[in-house]
Amino acid sequence: MKNWFRVIALVLLFVAASTPAFSQRVGINILIPDTSAILHLESDSLGFLPPVMTTLDRDAIVNPATGLIIYNATDSAVQYYNGVCWLSSYQANCNDCYFTMTSSSQADTIDRVVSDSTNFSLTFSQTNGNPQNIALAVVGTLPQGITVTFSPNPILSSGTVNVVVTATPYVPAGTYPIIIQALCGSNTVNFIYSVTLTPCYLIDVTNSQNNYSVSTALYAQYPSAPTNQPVCVVATVFPGVDISSTTSAQPAFTTGTLPAGSIFALVNNGNILGRGGNGGTATDPVSGATGAGFNGGHAVNLTVDAVVQNNFNIYGGGGGGNAMAFSLSFQLPLGLPAIGILIGAGGGGGAGSGLGGNIPSLFGLQFYSPGTNATPTGQFATPGDGGLLILPITINQSVVSISINPNAFGGDGGGYGYPGTTGAFQVTLSISLVVSIPFVGPVTIPVLTNFNVPIPVPIPPGGQAGNAIKRNGNSVNIPDNNYNTSFLKGAVGN
Repeated sequence: MKNWFRVIALVLLFVAASTPAFSQRVGINILIPDTSAILHLESDSLGFLPPVMTTLDRDAIVNPATGLIIYNATDSAVQYYNGVCWLSSYQANCNDCYFTMTSSSQADTIDRVVSDSTNFSLTFSQTNGNPQNIALAVVGTLPQGITVTFSPNPILSSGTVNVVVTATPYVPAGTYPIIIQALCGSNTVNFIYSVTLTPCYLIDVTNSQNNYSVSTALYAQYPSAPTNQPVCVVATVFPGVDISSTTSAQPAFTTGTLPAGSIFALVNNGNILGRGGNGGTATDPVSGATGAGFNGGHAVNLTVDAVVQNNFNIYGGGGGGNAMAFSLSFQLPLGLPAIGILIGAGGGGGAGSGLGGNIPSLFGLQFYSPGTNATPTGQFATPGDGGLLILPITINQSVVSISINPNAFGGDGGGYGYPGTTGAFQVTLSISLVVSIPFVGPVTIPVLTNFNVPIPVPIPPGGQAGNAIKRNGNSVNIPDNNYNTSFLKGAVGN
């Protein structure tokens, strides 16, 4: 009987509370509802459960009232109708861009021999708002040598983006987190991808030396390194170290005979300097001398694919200047024999350490001004100058007097990364007979006056500069071009 009275009392209380004549506020499990609430629920063990429905059910509601609340089981979110669209509780307006992002992979390993990269895909689906661009970026700073590319970026509303992570050999081995952020409007989604880099063989070049070979150093330091399968090698040239060559025919620094398919990284903090070409000597068909300046030597010569992190100097050797020195022959009058003579100047040596064109080992008369050597050695080397011959020459042969007036300049040597230059040559010739007339004495009779002697062969060229980096068909991260910067002088290319 008491239970029935309790039920009747509760019903009367609910009716009384629901009747405007008694109250405008309803409380459940609370006697005095908050004055600002029309309905005040109170519980420490139960929750408020709005209608639960799918997106399909929700969209089937006819003329939903503004402020209508449901729980969307499809999106797992409490949603309300704002008079225009259904919004989740965390959304501000109908045009807010919300999206989901899923990845095909969470982590991978790059060995940098089989491949220097890995790739995975990110799939996007925009769940709210008009179709908008979703832009991707890497958050934070990655170690130098790790790059991340997205294709496409941005992506409109929904679709798949291919992500490629590339690591050069000089990045230290280890595991690196890559934080990728996707941004659409004011909303962001972050994703962390982990990439592990396996070790490479490390070589430290701490002493200055000539004709450096990476392969020679590798197998000296790591005798068990494979010789018949690709390897990953990183060579670091320390500050203050000079790598050069004893001859312009050899590069200062070469990767040598690393196994095919190997990859290589050079971290240069020192000077890698190609040797300058020697200046030309003379042009003489008999001896085979051409008079051309000699080419400068290459600084770096690649035999495998490589990346270069150049923090100091890589300079191709300068070309040697050409020689403007020719073997000339003059036919004397009165049946006298011809005279052979070498006249001219040698070329200057190219930077660095190129030698000036010196007196050639030829027979006969020689009037020759040698070129000068490049000086000093090292990164501040300056090219040598071509020789200079402008003194008049007089030759007396029996009754014939020959006057030769040369104006010969040998080509100057080229600076680092520059070719040798071409000099100038002009020679005038005067021939006179000197006869003795009785009672008069010696009399000079001009036979030929200020004759401009033609050059008997084509003018030889100056030597070409050596490459800063000679690729030989291998790839390198520095674009092909001719460079003249503080740290890079000479061509990069084949």
